[in-house]
Amino acid sequence: MRRLVLLAVMLLGCGRAPKEPVFPESIAPGWIRGLVHPMDSAQIPPLIRNSGIERAWQTEYRAADGAVARVNAYAVRSNTQGLDLVQKWRPERDNAQFYTDHFLLNVAWQQAKHDELATLVRSLPKLVEGQ
Repeated sequence: MRRLVLLAVMLLGCGRAPKEPVFPESIAPGWIRGLVHPMDSAQIPPLIRNSGIERAWQTEYRAADGAVARVNAYAVRSNTQGLDLVQKWRPERDNAQFYTDHFLLNVAWQQAKHDELATLVRSLPKLVEGQ
């Protein structure tokens, strides 16, 4: 009986619907968020899509000096899946990936100052989780 209950709990955990990311309207020291929209499955990179991820969102943050940071959030089933995908992602210039319990995040930037960008990237993992 105990094994049956444990199996039921595990199955319920695996079947949970992915939550949506929380993208704050602004992030210090001056990043302002644009519209958040779901990504079409064709926009999801093959590496991500082939791992079974079907839900993703995109937004942009802009700074007063013209810097832009595009943020894609992909709903992962676990932080283990997020770690696996981050390790498989091919490095790109002006681009970083990291993961949380529920999301794989990809941040691509243009004309961003190092300190401003570092603050944005450090803040995003907790913020998208709603913490």
